[in-house]
Amino acid sequence: MRFLLIKQAFMLLLIAGALSLAHPLFSQAPQARPKVALVLSGGAAKGMAHVGVLKVLEEAGIRPDIITGTSMGSIIGGLYAIGYRADTLEQLLIKQDWDRALSDRIPLREVIFEEKDYFENQLIELPFEDGRVQAPSGLIYGQQISALLSRLALPAYKITDFRELPIPFRCVGANLLTGDPFVFDQGYLPGAMRASMAIPTVFTPVHLQQMLIIDGGLVRNFPVQEAKEWGADIIIGVYTGRLRAELGDLKSFSDIMLQSTFLMSIKDAEEQLPMVDIYIEPNLRDFGAQDFKQADSIIYQGELAARAQFGKLKALADSINTLGPQPQPRRLPPVDELCFDYIEVEGNERFSKAEIIGRFGIEEEGTASIEELERAVNRLFGTNYFQKVSYRLRQEGSLTVLTLEIVEKASTLLRGAINFDNYLGAGFLFNVSTRNIVLPASRLMFTGTIAENYRFNLNYLKYADETQRSSAVASISLTRDKIPVFQDGLQNEEFRLFELLLDLHLQRRLGRNTLFGLGVQREQLFFRHTVSSAPLFKRLDYTNYNAYAFFEVNTLDRNILPRKGTRLSFEFKGLNNAHYNVRQLSPNSPLPEDSLFAFNPYTKLSFQSKSYLPLHRRASIIFRPFAGFVFNPSNTFSDFYLVGAPEALTRRSIPFYGLNANQLVAQVAVGGSIGYQHFFRDNMLFSIDANAGFFAQPQRFSGNLPEPEQFLAGLGFTLGYSSFLGPAKFTLMYPIDTDGTVPDNLRFFLTIGHRF
Repeated sequence: MRFLLIKQAFMLLLIAGALSLAHPLFSQAPQARPKVALVLSGGAAKGMAHVGVLKVLEEAGIRPDIITGTSMGSIIGGLYAIGYRADTLEQLLIKQDWDRALSDRIPLREVIFEEKDYFENQLIELPFEDGRVQAPSGLIYGQQISALLSRLALPAYKITDFRELPIPFRCVGANLLTGDPFVFDQGYLPGAMRASMAIPTVFTPVHLQQMLIIDGGLVRNFPVQEAKEWGADIIIGVYTGRLRAELGDLKSFSDIMLQSTFLMSIKDAEEQLPMVDIYIEPNLRDFGAQDFKQADSIIYQGELAARAQFGKLKALADSINTLGPQPQPRRLPPVDELCFDYIEVEGNERFSKAEIIGRFGIEEEGTASIEELERAVNRLFGTNYFQKVSYRLRQEGSLTVLTLEIVEKASTLLRGAINFDNYLGAGFLFNVSTRNIVLPASRLMFTGTIAENYRFNLNYLKYADETQRSSAVASISLTRDKIPVFQDGLQNEEFRLFELLLDLHLQRRLGRNTLFGLGVQREQLFFRHTVSSAPLFKRLDYTNYNAYAFFEVNTLDRNILPRKGTRLSFEFKGLNNAHYNVRQLSPNSPLPEDSLFAFNPYTKLSFQSKSYLPLHRRASIIFRPFAGFVFNPSNTFSDFYLVGAPEALTRRSIPFYGLNANQLVAQVAVGGSIGYQHFFRDNMLFSIDANAGFFAQPQRFSGNLPEPEQFLAGLGFTLGYSSFLGPAKFTLMYPIDTDGTVPDNLRFFLTIGHRF
């Protein structure tokens, strides 16, 4: 390849010399002005070096007449072809949130309330179709990169022949069925760029006619021939892809796999190279294909490589300009607002066009800005019904047609995760959901945690209106928990609590982030002594009937390590005991059975909120108030809150720094916490929290009112990391004011994995 570089440099000098003499043919026939093509290779993040080359070309006075590109080269080349300047592209790449752009994520606040807990909150999600589990065709469907490309290429949405762009453009994909290059020179520009960069096993392939299109870098990473076919006379080629490796370079498994994957592409690039007149190869050996966050450094390397040949580039520009000025490209006007005369839907099988457009929220013959259009796409994607939602625009005469391209999720999905914490121990979490079973517009879901303290829930949701904001929900859940009882700082008893809960409620969603409703419950509580020197009973069972109202808000930006937003819950409940049963009551009981355990109807109020208030991109203030009251003076054993640990572990939990899990059993709890959270990196943080509260513990066997209020306070320091297994948090806690009821010793809480 080095020999070829010397050869091409020599050829360039000959071309530049000939042009500088102003050959009579050119001077007499300006129409013979040679066409200059710019060829941009793929290379993923390394392809951002093309922008540095473009900066130098602009400085030298070269504007290409043709651009061809593959993968990242297709994106840079396509955007440059429609009018973006190099400095604009540079700022776009540097400021881009690549974690989001190269994902299918949208902010959690864009997801409807019913689906929030299960959105990107699992280790694995697999479709179940045709009686078997299906493996995904790629890790990323390209939801965000498609949205980004559609927005950036919007000024060219009326152009379907890429020859008519301000700079004629072609990009290359690979036909997965035949292994041949597939050239995009017409159609929808954002779709062509997305298909050209569909890296196998990372992005899903693009279905086009009877083909599957993947990243063109596997077969034609350096599309010189495609430039020649369009009449290029002089070719400037920029190569940022893989090179032929030496024996000493292939030491690791990943090195061997990458080299074998791109071997044919490397061979093809070497065959394309003799057709290049000016060859630019940035030094990118210190960068990987995934280093998108080093955009400024990669662009700089492209600029350095092009500047090393600035003399040749300038000589070429000056020589060509002696043949007359280059025609100025027409500028595409910006698009601020669109009127959709007709809306199409493609890819839908289980959902009707009316349902999809109804959830989309923009009507035919409606007008919308690009921001409103993107919000509507997120609104549809946020139903969690689809793997991908994108749009395509075209002009038919005077009409603007909007096509919604959707990829539906399988009707049945299997989700799985693992979890460990100090309380549950090691556990496996699973979720199975299926839609439109028994009744249309419905969802059946079975969720479970297999651990020492297990949780199982079967839930059936049926939407009741066309907008799918009102629904009826029926569920049954079974849980097991342990409740330690402390006295003078020492544990002297422990109960095992089994709860079987039947629930039926009606709910109404306001927007995407607020939910309220009314419901009834039948709950059965089974208490067992597991640790006690003198147990009062062997077993105690309650059967209660409850009516309740609830109000919930969730505006968090994500489930895992949120940065901003609020999670709030409020519940008011009335309870009535239908039956209780005591087995083997101790003869030394201080009071009769009906005084100890029977109770009159009572009410319960619960409120918890946690807000993240951002100070800047990497820091937030955390504010968490809580309040809980069990208005049951006649008996205090049947209902309570479990206070302790930094996480909510049960449906009765109130998290509290300084206490172990369920260390305090309370009938009244009022307090709050404040903290500071700071991200070292996008997936790593620390937080410092302080909390305090007033609590009233129940007199379990006296039948009297709760003890006087008890004040507790504590501190917590947490390290958090978002790993491939899910979020991991390690918290050190210390109680600082306990009235002597809790030992003043350092304690910790560890949790690893997802919760849903």
